[in-house]
Amino acid sequence: MELLISTSDGSLPTSYKDGDIVEAISLKQTHFCHAEMICVPRKLRIDTTSGLRRADPILIKYLENTNVFKFERLNSNDVLKTNLITGHQKIVNTNLDSDGERIEVYQFLKRRLKSPRHFIFGSCGQEYWYGKSRSFDDIDTDAIWHDVETHSANIKQNHNNWPLTSIEKSRLLPMNCCSHVCHDDDHHHDDVACLCSTCDCDLSECSSDFVAERLQPVDIVYNQGTDDEYNVITHKRKFQVPYWDFSSSLSFDVDDVRNQLKELDLRKALDSRPCANVLTVDKVAAGIIDG
Repeated sequence: MELLISTSDGSLPTSYKDGDIVEAISLKQTHFCHAEMICVPRKLRIDTTSGLRRADPILIKYLENTNVFKFERLNSNDVLKTNLITGHQKIVNTNLDSDGERIEVYQFLKRRLKSPRHFIFGSCGQEYWYGKSRSFDDIDTDAIWHDVETHSANIKQNHNNWPLTSIEKSRLLPMNCCSHVCHDDDHHHDDVACLCSTCDCDLSECSSDFVAERLQPVDIVYNQGTDDEYNVITHKRKFQVPYWDFSSSLSFDVDDVRNQLKELDLRKALDSRPCANVLTVDKVAAGIIDG
């Protein structure tokens, strides 16, 4: 999990405070981001004769792994719709089917091909395309990266850090962490070892629920259980990284962190990331703020 941490207090009571986690990004999100940039180039190649997108293998594999349906034009009227997850197929045409679906394929393609960024492939009369993006939880990033590594010189292990701009590195503090699973019951009396990753713990990526929890605000629920129930946010974030307490253990200067003219990046390699449970602090549980 990567973290972008606020290094100053906002002016409003509900603004980010020094140490608040502005963004938490899972390793899966990072790998997907890089894969998308590799597979979907900014300059998409179009066949000048047909006006259709050229079917680069890496792009087609990406679309197959990130969409639910594939559509293939069979003739002037019929389209074969395939569910890429279940394998179920059916014919869709101008007649309304039992699922309430119909398509006028000529008009559909005519409209789509007007966009310079369309994703229509194949040949005239035998076009195909993809539709309905899969939910992020249903996307297999390992499968995507298998195809990326097969069809390009890119390697997944070289893409473990979220792409950050110079402004982000100077205005916020980038750090990363992971889950530490210890087999010694007495070990966690020494949080410094887990913070510095000099422990003997098994390291693994944080769960998606853990990542999402780090972005939770603190709020008050009014009229709970009624039709008039509503929430009022009292603090922008429930979790913080008190980086000033970790400067000695992690070897950085707090003044450098707070200097917005200086870029700083404290992200570490996967095998040396600090323990997420030590690095991130629940401000309510710690008594820093009221819950």
